[in-house]
Amino acid sequence: MTLLTDLLATAAAQFDERKYPADVYLFLMTQIGNAASPEALAQLLAHALAWKDGKIFRDAAGPFQAEPFAVRYRVERVKPNTHGERHEAILASPAFYEWACEVRRLQAFHPGIIRDMEQRFGLWSSVVMPVFLLHCLNPRVFPIIDRWVVAAYRFLTARPVGMGQENLTLDTYEGYQQWWLQVLAEAQLAPMSARLDQLKALDAGLWVLGKRLADQGLEPPGHASDGQSAMLPVTELAPGTDSQAFKLRAIAIRNSGLSQRESILQAAREMDIELKSSYLNYPGSHFDRWRRQGLS
Repeated sequence: MTLLTDLLATAAAQFDERKYPADVYLFLMTQIGNAASPEALAQLLAHALAWKDGKIFRDAAGPFQAEPFAVRYRVERVKPNTHGERHEAILASPAFYEWACEVRRLQAFHPGIIRDMEQRFGLWSSVVMPVFLLHCLNPRVFPIIDRWVVAAYRFLTARPVGMGQENLTLDTYEGYQQWWLQVLAEAQLAPMSARLDQLKALDAGLWVLGKRLADQGLEPPGHASDGQSAMLPVTELAPGTDSQAFKLRAIAIRNSGLSQRESILQAAREMDIELKSSYLNYPGSHFDRWRRQGLS
């Protein structure tokens, strides 16, 4: 395993399974891929959107069962802008079902499909929700994206994060999708043949890492549903070599190919941190300590 895949695997263990049960997600993704009628597809997508909204809960007395996990669950009311009467009517229409079947057959990513969906059906005004719907229809071609994933993506790819507010655009998603393929390659997973649980584990790791960055003061403003993904300057993170942000930044830079010493030095420069001599004289000891802390 690489530093990146190790980091994501460690982070994924802390994914919020209570609010976003993975077994129900895997059940829904499989069923959506096999739905044979507009009505069946619409109900499954309604449950998937509820999952995205954090409104699906494991419940031994629940009316629905996720096979083959023998898990029962209930669905609570979602936000109207996520799934209301208008969305329900569109998702249950023969026209949407015909289009969805075409999406399910796709073998490669094309960003124009998102514009096509919005022009045809006008379901949402953001990028996050349309991408999630496409993910439900074809999870191997369209990875999930939200503000937490974007935060981790920008951090791990050493992209500038102090550039002011910016909407999550189709260009952002296209860049993320290409990087996602690189992550799969590092994990030795083939995009179209990897198991859904393997893909979900990587996505969960990115989500958790993005939340960790928010805890360090890097939270993008706005709501996940509105597609906002603005970032604060790196120098506004808690400054110091003891901060998790500094450690993760050094690990990310090291993962890009620089030496341990240069990675620490670059992270310190970006965050305006004054280093003790030990960080440059014995960088390996610090990376080893961070690894024992579960960060790499």
